[in-house]
Amino acid sequence: MRKRLAVNLLLFASLVMLGTTAQAEKEVFRWVDETGVVHYSDRPIDPRAQPTGVYFKPTDPTAVSNRLMREEQEEEQAGRGTEVREAPPSEGEIALEQEERIRKLECEAARKRFQTYTEAPRLYETLPGGERRYLSDEELDQARAGAEKDIESWCD
Repeated sequence: MRKRLAVNLLLFASLVMLGTTAQAEKEVFRWVDETGVVHYSDRPIDPRAQPTGVYFKPTDPTAVSNRLMREEQEEEQAGRGTEVREAPPSEGEIALEQEERIRKLECEAARKRFQTYTEAPRLYETLPGGERRYLSDEELDQARAGAEKDIESWCD
C-alpha cells in the first residue's frame, strides 16, 4: 500500500513539474541603461540584465485568429436563435472566411502602423545587440509610404 502511494505521489509530482515547465517558455529580463531608462526583453541583451521571475508564452497568431473567428461564429449563431444552417459550410467557404478575417486583422495593423509612423517624431530600428538606429527623414518618408501602400493593399 505504501509503495503504491509513493508511486502515485512521484507520478503526481512529475506531472506538476512537467506542467510548470511547459508553461514557462520564456523569461522576462530587466535592466536599466546609462540614462536611467528601464528596459524589458525576452533575451538578456545587456550584461546588466537580470531575470525578473516573470515568464510568458509567445502568442501564436494563427491560434488567435482561429479563436476570434470561432467566437465570432458563436456570436452569430447565438444571435440567430433557433435558426439552424441547412448545410455546414464548405471548405471553400471556411477558407474565404479565414482569408477575410486575416485581411481585416492585417488592415487594422496597417492602419495602426501608418498612424504610428505619421504621429511619431522619430522612428528607430532595433539592431541585433539591442541598440537603436534612428531612421533618417528620407527613411521615415519611405516607411510612411510603405505603410500607406499596406493600407491600400489590405483595406481595399
